[in-house]
Amino acid sequence: MKITQVKTILTSPRQNYLFVKIYTDSGIYGVGDASLNGRERAVATLIDVYLAPMLIGRNPEQIEDFWQLAYRGSYWRGGNVEMSALSGIDMALWDILGKSANKPLYALLGGKVRNKVLCYSHIFLDDTENAKEKIADYVRSRQIQVIRLRVGAPAAKGTLGVNEEQMTPFVENWDSEEELERTVEYFARVREAVGEATGIIYDLHERFSPDRAVRVIRQLEPYNPYFIEDPIAPDCVESLRYIREKTCVPLAFGELYKSRWECLPALTGKWVDYLRCDVIRVGGITEARKIAALAETYDTKMAWHGPNDVSPITHAVNWHLNISEYNFGIQEDGTVDDLIKDVVSGGPIYQDGWLVMEERPGIGCDIDEDAAALYPFRKAYLPICRQKDGSIHTW
Repeated sequence: MKITQVKTILTSPRQNYLFVKIYTDSGIYGVGDASLNGRERAVATLIDVYLAPMLIGRNPEQIEDFWQLAYRGSYWRGGNVEMSALSGIDMALWDILGKSANKPLYALLGGKVRNKVLCYSHIFLDDTENAKEKIADYVRSRQIQVIRLRVGAPAAKGTLGVNEEQMTPFVENWDSEEELERTVEYFARVREAVGEATGIIYDLHERFSPDRAVRVIRQLEPYNPYFIEDPIAPDCVESLRYIREKTCVPLAFGELYKSRWECLPALTGKWVDYLRCDVIRVGGITEARKIAALAETYDTKMAWHGPNDVSPITHAVNWHLNISEYNFGIQEDGTVDDLIKDVVSGGPIYQDGWLVMEERPGIGCDIDEDAAALYPFRKAYLPICRQKDGSIHTW
């Protein structure tokens, strides 16, 4: 079996996605996700101009060899653009391998160690008079076991989706002292609404300095957080040590990591309880397996990044990893927009606090190229965050 064609598919059903489709002379093809918000064309160019020519004529089953070729062979290794491109290709190759063996991806990863995947759902609390009652009803009706809140303006206009071509990024204003107070009050209201039996995750979204992150977490301790996500930006990972020494609340980190080597300090130092890497950012399934194995060595659980702006393909890959990893912790629900379902079929389904998935060979998803063409790509940016004095802050 040889690779005959590598195709990139840019589409924008509500927001932008970049998919990869690899064809073989056997008639089997594989699909992958290489989406990188705000940089999709850069990733597509890297695949089309540099990586695709190296794939033509290769045996698609030599997945590890191509991963090493793409990662190490260029010398300029790593970076979000390169790892996203490599991820889309890597997923498609694993998909081909599963289809040729007529086995689901998890079977190639060692088989099931569990039958369903615990997940958490995103919740937003508004300021209406009956907000707490609405949240309590929502959690009860969907049998949600764990919910997730976040700081800042959750789902702010312009954060996700493309309504018109954005010439400049959407700007969100930020004041850490005001947000610190709001965070604690927000968490307390939600805890009162859902009771003690429901786990609550709080995402600080890398917004706080280490000292302010500690202040927030300590004030949240009485409300028993399930874990605190991304308390600081990853630029100075040593700051995680400082936070770990100040609190026993479980910490989750790693959304912006791009390799197992970037994960090492947090793992070896036991600074985090959950590793939240993004499969696309780390170069796909090949590297994701190694990261999970490394985390298991240091008794750290996996909680793969998977919000609702991630495609069903990546959600499906997450599910296969979750179902086959011994050290799985919890998975972001990430229920996707209905429009993307026009383009991509398959993927996990939410079921009473768990994620389940239909048994299909490979990843279990497919791309409708005709449907994708109905949603042409439109340039868009992720938002930016500015403080009161006008200076840029981590979004």
